[in-house]
Amino acid sequence: MTSVTDSLDKLRGSYGGSEKTSPSFLRPQHVKYNTPAKARKLGTVDNLAQTITGSLGSQDGANTLYFKVVTNGKSDLRITKNVLNKHEDKYLAVGILNSNYDPLQLNEYGFTHFNEIENTVPLEAILQQPKGTYYFTVTNSQWQSIPFSINVQVIRYVLLDGSTEDKHGLSGRIALVKLYGVTSGTSESTLTFLPTSQLKVMNGTSLGIDQTTGALTIMKGTVTMSDQTYGRLRMTWRINGTASGSSSNTATLTVTSPGGGY
Repeated sequence: MTSVTDSLDKLRGSYGGSEKTSPSFLRPQHVKYNTPAKARKLGTVDNLAQTITGSLGSQDGANTLYFKVVTNGKSDLRITKNVLNKHEDKYLAVGILNSNYDPLQLNEYGFTHFNEIENTVPLEAILQQPKGTYYFTVTNSQWQSIPFSINVQVIRYVLLDGSTEDKHGLSGRIALVKLYGVTSGTSESTLTFLPTSQLKVMNGTSLGIDQTTGALTIMKGTVTMSDQTYGRLRMTWRINGTASGSSSNTATLTVTSPGGGY
């Protein structure tokens, strides 16, 4: 007795060697990543930043695609859409599932987050997701095939990549005497990067004040002075929006003669 599966295989085989291998509702055997069990594996990672492109819809045989990642520790997870077509992108939705296939909440920037519990010590909104298995998803609510482009990120810590430069402005004082020859000086400066475990989260307002003064004694000639003040904002993935700063510097030059006149 011939089964239905055998009959379908014979029909497919009779089509010839030029059968298409692109995913379609007519070719379910070629549809990939359409279930968590068949999810595309992105690996076991500390950090991950990847752009994934393709197309999906009922016409392609799948309305949702799954991308699996395993994290090595507590991490921030993020997924965002890239704009391809404003008329079609509105039908696409992205999400992140945990190992039990439960959807995680996303904020407006695409990060997973926990609801803040009032009157508790930890700030739940900034907690990272625990180590484990997660699934990035993209869904099309339409029958028609729609192209997509998404960004997926796993952020366990910030990687230092490239060059780091620093400038240290030193100054020295020479008494007003007759000098002959060469006068030199050295300074041995060090720079230390603190591990994440020793960095604390700042809450509220942070202010800094620079009260730099200088004194110069000179008999004649040109006086040139400069102030190279700078500020540093610690890199953090939790900052969104605009960070700005301003400086209103003023300088006053007072000349006093030894005789008491000006």
